[in-house]
Amino acid sequence: MPILGHNILKIEFEKLQTLGGKIEVSLRPTIRNLRLGEMHLPSGKVKGIEVDVDYIITYSPEVARASIKVRVFYVPRNKEDIDNILDEWEDRKVLPGELVAEVVNFTTSELMPIAMYIAKEMRIPYPVPLPRAVVRGE
Repeated sequence: MPILGHNILKIEFEKLQTLGGKIEVSLRPTIRNLRLGEMHLPSGKVKGIEVDVDYIITYSPEVARASIKVRVFYVPRNKEDIDNILDEWEDRKVLPGELVAEVVNFTTSELMPIAMYIAKEMRIPYPVPLPRAVVRGE
């Protein structure tokens, strides 16, 4: 797995109003910045890319809003790609699909349990729908 670690930088949830009825929730992870990084492991230093991600949760109607900022340490499968990825980002703000998929999937799986717990405590709708059992008539 190319992601070796992450740091949550900021979590912000705000409850605005209480409404009934249908509430739509959308999740929008956005990669804000990339930079060369280094992680110290027991086996030595590892060079990689630090990826800053803003995870925005919006509600419609606006009953709440939330954002989570996280930094992910990404190591491409081919170490020589680090410079190419950073150059492409600096020149054109373009990222390889593999990096985007890995980072978004990782941050979603790591942050959703936290977001669901906070939403439960604040009595706002969960950011992802929970499965519900339905009794069917025979």
